[in-house]
Amino acid sequence: MIMRKFVAVFFILTLMLGGLSMTAYATDCTQDTLADRFGDWFGNLGKKEKIKRRNIAMRQANRIADCAEQQARAAQAVKSPS
Repeated sequence: MIMRKFVAVFFILTLMLGGLSMTAYATDCTQDTLADRFGDWFGNLGKKEKIKRRNIAMRQANRIADCAEQQARAAQAVKSPS
């Protein structure tokens, strides 16, 4: 019963946080948001420390690359309005 409640709350939070744009709760690409840290924690439950560090580093690198790509697209859109 408790597990069902936890899963339900997790899905509700995921839907709520997933609907926000990254600029709504992140000011810098290199800083992890609460949603990022929670996702890292949840994605690494039960894993060994070495694998956790590797996974978190990969996720952070992917987030930084995605954010930089979004910023580049936004800058390009500002430079050349169609």
